[in-house]
Amino acid sequence: MTCFMFKQWKLYANGALPPAESKGLEQHVERCPQCQSKLQEWVDHMLEEEFSTFPEVPVPDTFTDEVMSKLFEAVPARTARKHSSRTRRQRGWDIVKKTGLVVAGLTALVMTGTVVSPTFANYVNSLFQIDYADSGMKNAVDKGFVQKLDQKVTDQGITFEAKEVMADSTRIAVIYDLYDQSGKQISIKDHFVDAYLIDSTGKNWFEEEGPSRGAYGKYFISEQQLHTIFESIEATPNELTLKLELTEIAGKSGKWSLEIPIDMKKAKEATKTVVFQDTAFHSPLGMEIELEKIEFSPSATRVMLETTLAKSAYIEVELEGEEVTSEGKKIQITNKYNDPIFSGNDIAFEITNEKGDVVAAWDKKSLDRGISKEKNVLSISGIAGMSQGDYGMQWWHTFGPIHGEQKLKLQFQKIYETKGASSKFDLAPTELSKKAATFKDESDNTFIFSSFSLESGGGDKPGIAVLTVEGTLGKGVVDVSNWSVKDENGQRYPALLKTNSTRDKDGRVHVKGKLEILHMEKQPKNLSVTYKKYAVEHDVNWEVPIEIK
Repeated sequence: MTCFMFKQWKLYANGALPPAESKGLEQHVERCPQCQSKLQEWVDHMLEEEFSTFPEVPVPDTFTDEVMSKLFEAVPARTARKHSSRTRRQRGWDIVKKTGLVVAGLTALVMTGTVVSPTFANYVNSLFQIDYADSGMKNAVDKGFVQKLDQKVTDQGITFEAKEVMADSTRIAVIYDLYDQSGKQISIKDHFVDAYLIDSTGKNWFEEEGPSRGAYGKYFISEQQLHTIFESIEATPNELTLKLELTEIAGKSGKWSLEIPIDMKKAKEATKTVVFQDTAFHSPLGMEIELEKIEFSPSATRVMLETTLAKSAYIEVELEGEEVTSEGKKIQITNKYNDPIFSGNDIAFEITNEKGDVVAAWDKKSLDRGISKEKNVLSISGIAGMSQGDYGMQWWHTFGPIHGEQKLKLQFQKIYETKGASSKFDLAPTELSKKAATFKDESDNTFIFSSFSLESGGGDKPGIAVLTVEGTLGKGVVDVSNWSVKDENGQRYPALLKTNSTRDKDGRVHVKGKLEILHMEKQPKNLSVTYKKYAVEHDVNWEVPIEIK
């Protein structure tokens, strides 16, 4: 049976339907595959007639994400209006905008007039399109790598429901819900999901490492990065089954188990890999950076590097802490260890397109936003490194999707070196309100401490003390870390420096903010403030061309 209502849609396109009928038409097509298919054919034909002569105008790579994140918020509620003499192009745009059914091709259609066959999918309202999702997840929706699930199991009056799954060569993520008979959601603290990724031979690939999980808007998400499991995209099995299982929820024992089949063949075919041979930068500072490959998948762009450090690229670091004896007594201890002064994370590089636009950029993660050049980074796999011998590590830096056949350039700009510090600033908190204390250390860093205050905690949260601080860092210094504080009795407190940083015209970094002293409940007579590490930037000039075919 065909229920496509051509006359009604013509009236709808011209704004001639009453609001109630318009709403009903929209609701009908959202759940009717036949009407979606017919409507697609009709709009495609109409747009091809009107747009076939329009030239293609390029748009920024980030435009799709920006449009899709704001599109449906910007659509006003429908109101009755008179028939107008709008062009067929405007009417076509009204249809795709108001029905909320089109995912692919919207940006090209609106901005360039290029003919793109839109995908009328039930996925425009995918949970992976909400604000909590990153740009890669949203793009995976557009490219058809998200599947709506209709799987649920109930035991002990509690329902475990898998709502959607996203799977490509980069990662697998499932959005799920967990609720009792009254519909009340089970807290994330009251459940734990065991996950198994099983291939056609029955092997579980999650034996050593399972997925992360967390709150995700109104629901929960279980997410697993695949680069830590499979050596390459080619080594990823074509068919996988994700099994999610719970045996205890909110103190109730039972069995809640769901199995989700995943076809990886399409995801593997949609991923483009650029492999580099003997492409390395040798720094005289003692670190070699070798560019191995870059993967362009529907949900992410991943840059894989290997770093090798010279034996000289380590420093001895001392960290003070507490240890509880067998008698229950707390004693102060000092731990010494060798720390690498360079890291595959502590570098800066940009990826630019043929126009010179920066489409992705990596920078040292601990830098304040005011001086960081980070852009389009996805915080899903860039932190972890994998051992490659005694002095080698492998690193993944992950960005939002970069698509299309194009020529890019990867430009390495900085290497950050970690240095040990022995600075100590002695303060009298009661005197700070009268006169700020200024210190200059051996690294040419200047710090000004101007006030001391106590902030009481609440519930499980302990109280803290706060020192107001500002300063100017030495030439080339961009970051100071590993702060601690001692009172006049020798009691040690961990501390966190929270600042906003800026650069002056000479490139020097200025900081302004506060030093939070954890677990300090009362004002001491004297304080000794120290930090153990600081980071210095070194300029690098190394370019690598990239061509996506």
